[in-house]
Parts: sequence; C-alpha cells; structure tokens
Amino acid sequence: MLNRILLILSAVPTSRTYEVVVASVIIIITAATLFFLFRNVMKEIRRKSDDKHLVKKKDGKETVDDSRLIIERRTTNKKSGDLFGLINQSIYDAKEGSLGVLFYMNLDNFHFINEKYSEKETAKVLVEIEKRLKKKAGRGSVVGHVERDTFLYYHTDQVTSEGIRELAESLLDTVNEPLKAINERITTSMGVALFPYDGISATSLIKNAEIALYVSKKEGKNRYSLYSQDLIDKEQFNMSYYQEIKRSISNDEFILYYQPIVDLKTGKIIALESLLRWNHPTMGVLPPGRFLNVMDLTGDITWFGSWGFEKILQQYTAWKKQFRLKDVFISTNLSPKQLIVPDLAKTFYDIVKKYEFSAELFCLEIIDYYTIVKSPIAMANLAEFRKYGFRIAIDDLGDQFEIINDMDSLKASIIKINRDDTLKVMNKFEEADKIIRSIQTALQKQKVVIVEGIENEEMIKKMAEYDVRFMQGYFFSTPKAADKIGEILQKTPWEMDSFVGFYN
Repeated sequence: MLNRILLILSAVPTSRTYEVVVASVIIIITAATLFFLFRNVMKEIRRKSDDKHLVKKKDGKETVDDSRLIIERRTTNKKSGDLFGLINQSIYDAKEGSLGVLFYMNLDNFHFINEKYSEKETAKVLVEIEKRLKKKAGRGSVVGHVERDTFLYYHTDQVTSEGIRELAESLLDTVNEPLKAINERITTSMGVALFPYDGISATSLIKNAEIALYVSKKEGKNRYSLYSQDLIDKEQFNMSYYQEIKRSISNDEFILYYQPIVDLKTGKIIALESLLRWNHPTMGVLPPGRFLNVMDLTGDITWFGSWGFEKILQQYTAWKKQFRLKDVFISTNLSPKQLIVPDLAKTFYDIVKKYEFSAELFCLEIIDYYTIVKSPIAMANLAEFRKYGFRIAIDDLGDQFEIINDMDSLKASIIKINRDDTLKVMNKFEEADKIIRSIQTALQKQKVVIVEGIENEEMIKKMAEYDVRFMQGYFFSTPKAADKIGEILQKTPWEMDSFVGFYN
C-alpha cells in the first residue's frame, strides 16, 4: 500500500502534494483502527463462545458458574499476588459443599541448575515447566509460577481422595519429563492442602501446604504429602527453623571452621578437616548439631557441596601464599545425599582445575558409607573422585563392622575412627574389640588410620598401643575460624617430646 501511495505522489503536482499526504495518512490511520477494532470484536465473540461451555442449567434456566468463568478469563502467568487473587476469587464464589485442592510445588535441587547454567537458560526452564503445568490444567484451575523455583496448581474439579492421588502423581511425572531448554531432568516436591478443611483463603492454604512440602523434602523429595493438623503439631517448629535456614543460605551466613589432624611421631599437621558453622545473626556461631540434621533431612545439605568446596579452595590459596604449605591436605565431609548428586566429582574437579591445584591435596570423607553402597550414582561419584586423584576417607565402620571384611575392596586410602567409637574403646564397651580389630585390619592393609575425639594424653597413649599415629581432637585444637588456624599453622603450639616414647 505504501508503494502505491508513493507512486501516486510522484505523479501529483507539487501544489497538491501536501493535501494528498494528509489524506493518505488519514486513510492509513483509519485502516489500522478498523483492523484492531475488528480483531477485538472477534476476540469477544470467541470469548462468548467459550463462555457457553461454562453455562449450566438450573431449574430449567441457564446460569453461569461465575467462579470458573472469572478464572478461565484471566491469565495465570502473573505474579504470585495475582495467583493468590485467583484462588481467593474461586473460594469466594465456591458453591456450598464444593472442594478445592492446592498443590504447592518446589523444584528439587534447583540451585544446581542455577550454578551450572546461565540465567537465561534457567529462566527458560522455569517457563517450560510453567507451560507444561498450564497445558495439563483443566477449566477452572489456577496454575502459575509463584517465585524462584516454586509453582502452584489449584484444582476444583472432582476433588476426591483418588483424584488427588492421581493428579499429584501426574504432576510429579509432568515436571520430571526431559527438559527441552537444557539437557537435564528435574523433580519436584509437593505439599497438598484441601479447601475448606486446611484453609479458607489462599494465604492459609499455602501456609499449610508449605508445611506439607517440608515433609515431602524431608522424606526424600520427588513426592507429595498432604497437610493435616496432626502434621502441623509435629512439624511447625522444624518448619520455621527450616525457613530460617533457607534464608541464611541466601544471606551467606554460613562459614567454615577447620580442625587439625596431627602426626604424633613428628608433631606436624598433616591435614585440616573443614566443618560447617552457621554465623547466626542473633545467636552467634552455631555448631552443626543445631542445623545440619534439618539440612540433611530436607536435602539442603547438597547445597553445601560445591559452595563449600570452592570456599575451601579459596582458603587454601590464601594459606599457601602466607605459609607455603607443603604436604597438608584438607578434607570435607560428604553425606549420602550429597553423593547422589550427578556429576559431583566432575564439579569438584573443575573447581580444583580453576584454582590450579592437584586433586591429591583434597580428601572427601564419606560418612554413612554403608548407606550408599547400593546407589549407582554415589558409587560412580566415588570412582570418579579416585580417577581424578582425590583422597578418599571412609568414616563408617558399618553397623555390623562390615568394614573388617570389606577392607580389600574399599576404594579408600584412609579409615577414620569417629569420636563415639574412640570413646567405646576407652571405656571398654562391648564393641571395643571389633573397633580395635577394624584399626588393626586397616593398618595391615596399608591404610592410613585417623582417630577422632582425642581429648587427653591418656587417649593418645591408648591409641598409640594400636600403632595409631594420626589423631584429631580437642587436645590439639577445637574447630577454629581460618585466621586462628593460621596461627597454628605458623607455629605448632604442642609439646610433642613426651609422646615420642609411645612409638617404636
């Protein structure tokens, strides 16, 4: 059309050009206005056509189910406030005796996606999951992305026990489908709350669904849990504490302390074990007993993996420049839930390469080893750690002291005797003989044995009787912040001459 106007203008005398331009502009504006008006009219016609599906017959007359109509007409890819408004509107217009069910979903271990992929790619993942959930939604459902890695799905059609179970399992499967945005799969945990029994507003339903969500995380993730009053009585304190821990992760309140491991023959530090502490804004520095169990139960302990390891590398870099460290390695604990993170070994190795260190300078202490031996992912990670050159320490003798028979097959060069087992030996508990046998078998198989929980000279002398020379405990040092450990590295504060006679 523009070309035609230009052609006309070229043939029009100059004196009339102005009038023709004005007329042409008026024609274009009018045409555009008519086009958009026509499009909006067609949209309204289609909308009215759709609304006919929401019309019910009652007493021979046609009535409209307003709650479903309102929800159907509005998009749900809004901010959480709009989503809550949609749920509240549905509740407000609900017929007497009708039910609604809220599925509150949080993606499992999504921080690994954030760490591995760009912000643009992770945004695409969230959009893709939201689209899947919306595609699955029926009429009257409210579905959307609440914030970060959290979604909700509010459903009002045919709410029965069986229906809730089937929909929950279907939602789990929907989220777990292979992603198109990135070459990954992801799972979600869900908390389920029922209107009106578990709440009569969006806020109260979500609050209770969050508690049920916490239970799903605690019980292993990739599952759903239903809220009940009995549940809140049992979990309310842990829930608030869990939320506080989640905030502290975002606020970077966690720090690392270190505890020396000493060679009794030389008095030298051979290693430092890194230990997580929570620098709480009001309660001060908290030991792991105050938070680690909750983090492990909910799976948040997996967050510590790559975050903590990079912190260790940064600290080791500073110490190496300051003290010219040689032959001192640093160990960090790995729980079963950390070890089942795919490609964990590769992630750690990439961090080592980034700081240009040898993997041999770092040791992975495997706690609860006998709970992960049947996990292909965990065992594959262990094999990969060894391939990359990391030291491996086993901090678990087994409930039945299986380690005695497994010593030859263990892909680990270090065996650790934890504080509880050390105290059992010192106090001659029933299990003491098997603990001592574990130590002797490890030494016979050329393993390094490190005994924890050493608190006095008597314990040093006792463990020396079993040819143990590497020890760790409060006798040497409590776990300390990095700057205090620097003082120990600079000048060993122990008088070791008195222990020389303990060893041949």
